[in-house]
Amino acid sequence: MAKCPVCETEYTPNEVETCSVCGYDLTPYPPTDEIPSGFWEKEKKRIAAAKRVWQLSQSQVESAQLMVSRLQSQLDEMTRKIDGFTQSQSQLQSQNKAIASQLQSQNKAIASSQLQSQSQLESQIEAIASQSQSQLESQNEAIASQLKSITEAVADITPIVSSSGFDYSELDRLLKSGEWKAADEETTKMMWRVAGKTGGYLYNDDIKNFPGEDLRIIDGLWVKHSRGRFGFSVQKQIYINCGGLPDGSYPGDTIWERYCGEVGWRVNGSYISWSDCTFSAAAPLGHLPGMAMDEYWGVFLESGVALFCRAQTCKL
Repeated sequence: MAKCPVCETEYTPNEVETCSVCGYDLTPYPPTDEIPSGFWEKEKKRIAAAKRVWQLSQSQVESAQLMVSRLQSQLDEMTRKIDGFTQSQSQLQSQNKAIASQLQSQNKAIASSQLQSQSQLESQIEAIASQSQSQLESQNEAIASQLKSITEAVADITPIVSSSGFDYSELDRLLKSGEWKAADEETTKMMWRVAGKTGGYLYNDDIKNFPGEDLRIIDGLWVKHSRGRFGFSVQKQIYINCGGLPDGSYPGDTIWERYCGEVGWRVNGSYISWSDCTFSAAAPLGHLPGMAMDEYWGVFLESGVALFCRAQTCKL
């Protein structure tokens, strides 16, 4: 028996092509005399990188499972409380019926001689019924609120990680809390990391080779938390509406300036600086993300056109 070099799962050589656990390619290497010089060093680095990604994903899965277990315990406790509330509700309804029956008997007994008392008794019945109904509604609202909080907590513990190992949980948190400027900066940093950079600009080749999965995750988070106002896919559609074609070619100054005016990057004939952007949900449609890698939007046109082309290719 052999072991997968990434997750160490045992397998029978020559019987399987990929690892059943991590999906690593287990195809046997060709004879030694056919392997190019330097292949083994590159292969060791590739295996080491795959192993790190596997270990990171397993650690995140274990953390998520632990959190789910804790939340399941909370959910079980809440279920017991709900059962208690249901029993209390049934008791209150039985009490209401008993009270109504008693008051009805009293009402019949004095109906012939005490009309005024009858009116008072009816008012009491209505007051008691109204109070009981109000209590039941308050209890039901409290239960629904607690269940909603638990459901949201369960949804929030799932990490947002691409298959290449990049974690977008911080971007999700910033966008969810409405921290638009910090989210814009985090978007730029994540795109640098994915492109293998530490700063500067993302040029045509950087964007052309940008992983489609990571681009879809970033765009999806912006569109989701802005309720469809921000995101690369929103910007691409505005660009097309202004006459641009998502084929990577520069559309000309007129179309580009029209687009920048629509999204609020060009005001009164001049490009604004990134620091002057409107970092709020009230910003123009498509205003964000601005990607803080450029100081002025006039510099953004080359990478911007390339980004719309990549967005079209990735079906954003």
